[in-house]
Amino acid sequence: MTSDTNKKPRYTKRRWIQSIIILIIMAIVAGTALEAWRNRNLDKMQISTSQPTYTTIDNKKVDIFKDSYDQTVLVYIWATWCGSCKVVSPVINWLNNQQWADLKIVTIAMQSGDDRRLHAYLHTKGYNFAVVNDNNRALTRQWKLSRAPTILMIKNGQIQSTTAGLVTPPGLFARLAWVDMK
Repeated sequence: MTSDTNKKPRYTKRRWIQSIIILIIMAIVAGTALEAWRNRNLDKMQISTSQPTYTTIDNKKVDIFKDSYDQTVLVYIWATWCGSCKVVSPVINWLNNQQWADLKIVTIAMQSGDDRRLHAYLHTKGYNFAVVNDNNRALTRQWKLSRAPTILMIKNGQIQSTTAGLVTPPGLFARLAWVDMK
């Protein structure tokens, strides 16, 4: 037996870097494909700019499209029972509390109980974003939205970006930056 058969493969620093770069590229491609697959039906949304104003659970009036001419409006469709929303909601709440973000956040709670129950949930979690209660799904059905979480970014009366499912903070910030550059 020769000593060459017992040698372990030797990875050089260059080979490690190449492997890491390949893994990063594969992750980006897979993430992009997954995002496209998750959002494949969002183009069927039927949101009209002539939508009425909505009333939050705190009795404040919200006009999503009119407000979008003053600043970018992030619409976050969520539910208290949604597992992914438990990850995304803290990010939305944090963003809502940032003074530097020229952003209005309006959330729509889908099938999450009456206003009293939503108030209790928000209080327990420490969330302070504006919530429109869509307990019977009339609004989300009209918009043809069927999943939570869904995020819409609206600027100048136009939906500029949509995403559904789990979104990371860097992904959300990148989308916001992209919308603001438009």
